[in-house]
Amino acid sequence: MPIRLAHSQNAGSSEDNFSCPDDLNQLTSLLLKDLPSYSNRVIQLTQRLDREAGIRNYIITAGRVEFEPLKLPRIQYNPLKDNEPKQVFFTVAEKQYNNNKITTIQTYHWLFLIKANDGWRMVMMFSRFGNSQENTPPAPPKETTNGIIGQGVQLWLRDCRAGTVR
Repeated sequence: MPIRLAHSQNAGSSEDNFSCPDDLNQLTSLLLKDLPSYSNRVIQLTQRLDREAGIRNYIITAGRVEFEPLKLPRIQYNPLKDNEPKQVFFTVAEKQYNNNKITTIQTYHWLFLIKANDGWRMVMMFSRFGNSQENTPPAPPKETTNGIIGQGVQLWLRDCRAGTVR
C-alpha cells in the first residue's frame, strides 16, 4: 500500500508562485535531484523489519536520464484524448549496509508519466535491479509503481503539483 507523507506550504513566501514545469526535461531534472531524499523518507517509514535485521538501505543518487521512448503495442490500452504517456528512463545508485558488508546496487527505472489538467502524474513504473559489484546482468523488469522509488516519484509529483517543490 502506498504511504502518505504530509507536506507543508510556505504561506506568505515569495516562493509561493512556483508551478510544476510543463516541460518534461525540466520536470525530470527537478525530480531526479530530489528523488533520493523522497525515496529515503519512504525507506525510513516502511522498512522497520529490515532495520531490525541489521540491513540499512540508502538511495545515493538518481540520474542518467533518457527520453527516447520504446515503441509500445496498442493492444493493451487506448490513450485518453490522444495523450500518450511520456517515457523516462533513469538509474538510481543505492547503498545497502548489511551488518559489516556494504553493497552498491544499481537500479534501472522505466517511468511512464502523463500530463493531466492539474499537472504531471505517474501512470506506472518498471524497474530492473542489479548489483554493480558483480558481473551478472540485471534481473528482468518488474512492475514497481508502489515500490520505494515509485512512491518517491508519486510523492514528489504530488508536492510539485501543490507548488511545494523548490
